[in-house]
Amino acid sequence: MIDTGKSNFLASHYEYIVAGVGLVALAGAALFYFSESSVDPNEAASSEAAQIERRMPKQTGVDAIDMTEFQLTTGKAKNPPFIREIVETNASFLASERRVTCKKCKKGMPGDVKDECPYCGEKLEKPKAVVLDADSDGLPDVWEKKFGLNPNDANDASADKDGDGFTNMEEYLAKTDPADGNSHPDYLDSLKVQLPLKQTYLPFVFRRALKVPNGWKLDFFDPSGTDDYGRKGATIRALVGDKIGASGYTLKKFEQKEKKVAIKGGEGLTKRVDASEATVERDKDGKQVVLQIVESKRDFKLAPIDVQATLVYSRGTTKTFDVVKGSQFDLNGTKFKVISINGKTNGAAVTVENVATGKKRTLEQ
Repeated sequence: MIDTGKSNFLASHYEYIVAGVGLVALAGAALFYFSESSVDPNEAASSEAAQIERRMPKQTGVDAIDMTEFQLTTGKAKNPPFIREIVETNASFLASERRVTCKKCKKGMPGDVKDECPYCGEKLEKPKAVVLDADSDGLPDVWEKKFGLNPNDANDASADKDGDGFTNMEEYLAKTDPADGNSHPDYLDSLKVQLPLKQTYLPFVFRRALKVPNGWKLDFFDPSGTDDYGRKGATIRALVGDKIGASGYTLKKFEQKEKKVAIKGGEGLTKRVDASEATVERDKDGKQVVLQIVESKRDFKLAPIDVQATLVYSRGTTKTFDVVKGSQFDLNGTKFKVISINGKTNGAAVTVENVATGKKRTLEQ
């Protein structure tokens, strides 16, 4: 290889040449920067200071703390609400024992305290157990589950699970079994007395008794009839055992009696008067009435034989029953008997009896 002086120079001074070229380039760049920039260094410093000032907060200090929640919380701590409803739970690692607050002294006490506050002696109200009702239909969840109802379905309150004519709500209120058709509220709950009461009177009065060869013949006076001459009022004669005309009654018994009555103005004097009695019987039901003899056709009152009441059953199809003492009527297969009917001031009381069970109940209106 031919060695030349020029190549040896470049090889031996390469690093210096590169460094020199770099310095020239750097100087050129600096010259270009300062020649192109027209910003005064003092203005640049002022602008930067203004930007820093704008970024600084305009207010000094901190905002006041809102104490509303703190005050509400401390207020409840000083005057805790009195616990009226509780849920029975047992204490555990995650659940403390049940405690209640005295409404007078505001001190807490164990939930099993029954009578009075151990601190101030205040009588304690009995806590009410929470009744869960998921569907808000008025039927407690526990009760619905017990009888196979859906605690999440509000429609079953008006349904009739056992088909006895009473809704599940009515069965709940009556404490009966909604799944048993033989267990239901009392039918008499839907039975009312309709006013006014009606009186049923005998159609005649007992006027006279005559002794005849074959016994006694009695005269009865019917004020609504007419005699053989067309005059108002008719006399009906009957022997003991005979029917009393077409009245629907039979003469069953006669008993001759007398009684003493005081003579007006007689200063203790008395006289004997006829007090004979006749027993008559209604043919349709065997009801008997004892009549006393009356002295005058003008001085008499027809005797009431019974009081009639109208009972109205308003469940389903409305039914009415005209009843007297001893009458029987049927409600959905259950028979009832009328024990008594009594009028009272502006009302009435009718006592009925369940024929099968003997249970009695008085309906008042």
